[in-house]
Amino acid sequence: MHVNKNIINANPEARKIRILVVDDYPIVRDGVAELLNLEADFIVAASAGNIGEAVDAVKNQQIDLALVDMLLKNETGVEVTKKIISIYPDIIVMIFSMSDDIKHIEQAFEAGARGYIIKDEVSDKIIGAVRQVLGGKNYLSEMLAKKFSKHKLNELLTSGYSVVKGAQAAGSKLPHQSCQ
Repeated sequence: MHVNKNIINANPEARKIRILVVDDYPIVRDGVAELLNLEADFIVAASAGNIGEAVDAVKNQQIDLALVDMLLKNETGVEVTKKIISIYPDIIVMIFSMSDDIKHIEQAFEAGARGYIIKDEVSDKIIGAVRQVLGGKNYLSEMLAKKFSKHKLNELLTSGYSVVKGAQAAGSKLPHQSCQ
């Protein structure tokens, strides 16, 4: 799991996974935050409606995971993903979208997203998907996975990890040290 080393020696029960929610609709951000905040070990530390607000949040908060909508008003989740990872490659990015377009899914993983979940999923699936990517595995909604061949699915689910590692090797700034 991605852990902020600055507080690793703190009471383990007090440690919460810090999440950024990026969506252009405030009601969606609020609803997702409410759902995630029900989990004892999660806290939505920030929310953003666009790429500028998302960048400010990752610079000013110690974000562990960014849950990003694919289709924002003036930019895409791919652009947000690339920007976040270019600044802080240790932040896990997961796409949360209504789009089930194959190109969007491919672009998200190629940009470094570690997961892609459709907004139609039930709450338990969303929480499970977030936990899976926090646990170091990539995630793709089951209904979306059926759209891909076994080979392409395997390729997608391993591409994000190599992009993140490549950004780290290139010397991108880290918001905090982490242990996995």
